[in-house]
Amino acid sequence: MTELPKSNDLNATWNFVEPGLKRIIGGSEDNVGVTPQMYMNVYSAIYNYCVNKSRSPNNLSSNNASQSSLLVGAEIYERLKKYLSVYVKQLQRTPPESFLEFYVKRWTRYTVGAGYLNHVFDYMNRYWVQKERNDGRRDIFDVNTLALLTWRDYMFLPHAEYLVKEILAQIELQRDNQVIDTKFLSTAIKSFVLLGIDVQDLKKPNLHIYIDNFEKPFLESTRQFYAAESAEYLSSHNVVDYLRKAEQRINEEESRETLYLDEHSKKPLTDTLNDVLIVAHSQVMYDEFANLLEQNQIDHIAKMFALFNRVPSTLDPLAEIFQTYIDLKGITAIDNLKNDIQNEASKAEATGGKKPKQQVDPKLYVKALIQVYKKFQQIVSTAFQNHPIFVKALDSACRQYINNNSIAKPPGFRGTSKTSDLLAKYSDNLLKKNKDADATSDMSVDDIMVIFKFLNDKDAFETHYRRLLAKRLIHGTSSSTEAEETVIQRLQSENSMEYTSKITRMFQDVRSSHTLRATFKDEASKRADSKSIVADFEPFVLTETMWPFSFSKNNKFQLPADLVPTYSAFQDLYGQQHSGRILKWLWNLSRGDIKANLQKPGRAPFTLSCTLYQMAILLPYNDSDTYTLSELCKLTGLDAPVISNAIVPMVKYRLLQPSPGGMDALSQLDTKFTVVTEFKSKKLKVNLVQGVRSLESKQEVEDAEREINEDRRYYLKACIVRIMKARKHLSHAALLNEVVQQSHQRFSAKVADIKKCIDELVDTEYLQRNEDQSYDYLA
Repeated sequence: MTELPKSNDLNATWNFVEPGLKRIIGGSEDNVGVTPQMYMNVYSAIYNYCVNKSRSPNNLSSNNASQSSLLVGAEIYERLKKYLSVYVKQLQRTPPESFLEFYVKRWTRYTVGAGYLNHVFDYMNRYWVQKERNDGRRDIFDVNTLALLTWRDYMFLPHAEYLVKEILAQIELQRDNQVIDTKFLSTAIKSFVLLGIDVQDLKKPNLHIYIDNFEKPFLESTRQFYAAESAEYLSSHNVVDYLRKAEQRINEEESRETLYLDEHSKKPLTDTLNDVLIVAHSQVMYDEFANLLEQNQIDHIAKMFALFNRVPSTLDPLAEIFQTYIDLKGITAIDNLKNDIQNEASKAEATGGKKPKQQVDPKLYVKALIQVYKKFQQIVSTAFQNHPIFVKALDSACRQYINNNSIAKPPGFRGTSKTSDLLAKYSDNLLKKNKDADATSDMSVDDIMVIFKFLNDKDAFETHYRRLLAKRLIHGTSSSTEAEETVIQRLQSENSMEYTSKITRMFQDVRSSHTLRATFKDEASKRADSKSIVADFEPFVLTETMWPFSFSKNNKFQLPADLVPTYSAFQDLYGQQHSGRILKWLWNLSRGDIKANLQKPGRAPFTLSCTLYQMAILLPYNDSDTYTLSELCKLTGLDAPVISNAIVPMVKYRLLQPSPGGMDALSQLDTKFTVVTEFKSKKLKVNLVQGVRSLESKQEVEDAEREINEDRRYYLKACIVRIMKARKHLSHAALLNEVVQQSHQRFSAKVADIKKCIDELVDTEYLQRNEDQSYDYLA
C-alpha cells in the first residue's frame, strides 16, 4: 500500500482502501493495527478520487446524484454503505460470551472505527455529502452517521428484544444484591441513545430508540419487581421497616439512574417508584402515622415525610391526620386539667374541708396549651422541615383546641371563648408585682404571644387585658414599665397599631397624671387650708373612652369630710388648667390607707389598706363605736348591698363585730356593727381590699362581656360603612363576605350580628336596601 491508485479508477481505488477500512473499522486477525502510513494512504486515495473532476457525469448513478454535479462521491459512498452492511451482518457471537458482552465489545470497537472512518472520508463529507443534503437528499449521511445507521438496521433492530431482555436480567440480578459488570450495561444503554438518529435533522436529539426499545420495558419491569417485593415485604414486616426498605430501594434506583440511565428516564423512573412504593401503600402508612405520633418517633416520622414528600398529592391526607391528632391531644390535655381541678375539689370536700371553687389557674391552663403546641411544633420543624402544609395543619389544629375546649367553651356555653380571659389573667400574673419569684419563673411573654396568635377573639383578649392593665396602672402593681411596653409592642407587631391604640393612650394618661400630681402638690402647699389637704394624694385623670371603667350617674356617695378639702382643691386646680372639661369621679376605684390606733398604748398603730367606700364606713367610728347598717347608709350615701360587701373583710378580720352575728345578718338594715377597742393582727398592715375584689369579680365579667359585644357592634358598623363608602353598591352576599374577611383579624363575626348591624345602618339611613337584596351607600 505504498503506491496510490489512479484517481479516476473507482475499482482500483476501492481495492486499494478496502483492506485499510477493515483494519480501521474492526481490526484484523493478526492483531496488527492501523499504521500512520496506512491511514494516510487510505485518506489520500479517497481524497484523490473525490477531487477528480474529469469524470463524466454519465458514469454517476442516476439514483444517487445529480446529472449536473461536478463533485464526485456517489459511487464510493455506495461502495462504503454496502461494505458496512456486509461487515455488520457477518459479526458473530463466540460462546460462552453472552449476547450483551458480544454486543458491547463489538459496538465499542465499531464506534471507534466509525470515528476514524469519518476522518478518512472527510473530504467527501464536507463537499459531496453536504451538497447532497443541501439539495434535499435526506437519505445521504456523513460517514459516522452512516455507520451508526448501518449498525442500527443490521445489528440492533434484529436483536433488540433479546438484548434488552439480557440488560433487564442483569439489572434484576443487581437488585437482588448480586455483583454485575455495570460497564456493559452503561455502554449498551448509551448505544440506544446514539442510535436514535433523526434523518431529517441530524443535529436534533432523538430518543425514540432509547424510549421504545429500553425505557418502556425497563419501567414496566421496575414496576413489576417493586410491586411484588413491596407487597411481600409488608406482609412480613412492620411499617417502620418498610420505610427503611423503601428509602433504600429509592436510593439504589437513583444511583443506578446516575450510573447508566439517560437523563430522560429520571422523571418516569421517579414516578414509577413513587407510584409503586409510596402511593400503592400510602393507606398502610397513614394508618401507622398516628402510632408514630403517639410514640413521638420523630426519626421515623421524618422518613415517612421524606417518602410522601416525593408525591405532593399524598401530603394532604397526612396533614389532615396530623391536624386531627393535634386537636385531639389539645382537647385531651385540657380535659385532664379540668378533671384534676374537679378531683382536688372532691378530695377537699371528702376530707371535711370547705369545698373550693372550681376555678382554673390561668398559668396551668396556658401551660397545658403551650405544651401541646411546642411538642408538635418540634415535629413540624424537625420531621416535616417546616413544610407549609404541616405548618398550616399545626396552626389550624392549635386554633381549634385553644379556642374550643371543655374549659374555654363548656357544654351549653354560648359566650366568648374563655381562653382570651384566661390568657389576659396569665399576662396579669406575669406582669404584676409578685413576692414569690418562683411562681412566675417559668412564665414568659413568648407564651402569651404563642397563644395570642391562635386566638379567634383577639378583641376579647384586648378588653380583658386592658381591664387588668388598668388596675395595675392605677394601683401601681406593675412589675416594671419596660415589661408592660414589651408586651404592647409584641401585640402591636402581631396585630396592628389600631389594636393597641387604647392601651397606648392609657400609658399617656398615667404619665400626664404623674405630672399633674406634682403640680397639684406644689399648688396645694400654697393654699391657706394646705394642712387639711392629704399630702400624698395621687389623682389619675383618665380619658373616659380609653379606659374600661363605667361611671354611674346615680351615685349618691357622700365623700368623707376629711377628704373634701383635697377634693375641692384638685377641682379648682384642674378647672383652671382645663376650662370646659368635666371631671367624673370613680369613687369605687379609689383606695387609701387609714391609721388605726387600736393597739395597746405605746405600740405602733395599724395601717388599714381599704377602698374609698370602706374608708367612708370606718371614719364615722371616730365619733361613735356602733352604727346600724341603716345609719351607715345615711352617713355614706351608699346602698345597703354595697356596704354589706365592703364590711365583709372587716368582719372577717374582726375589726367590726356584727350584732346579731352570722353572714346573713350583714345585709339586714337593723344589724349593728361595733368597732373593737383592741384590734389583733400579726401584721401591722392589713389589706381589706382583697375581700371586696372577689365580690366584684362577677360584675366585672359581665361588664367585660358587655363591652366586648358593644365594641364588636361598633366595629362591624364601621366595617360596613367603610366598605360601602368605597364600593357604593354591593349585593348582600358580597357585603357579608367582605365584612367577615375584614373582621377576621379581630374576631370571628357571626352572620346574624352582621345582618343586625346592616339593619341598624339602614334604619339610620347610612345604607339603602334595594329590592334585589343589594345595598347602596347614602353619602
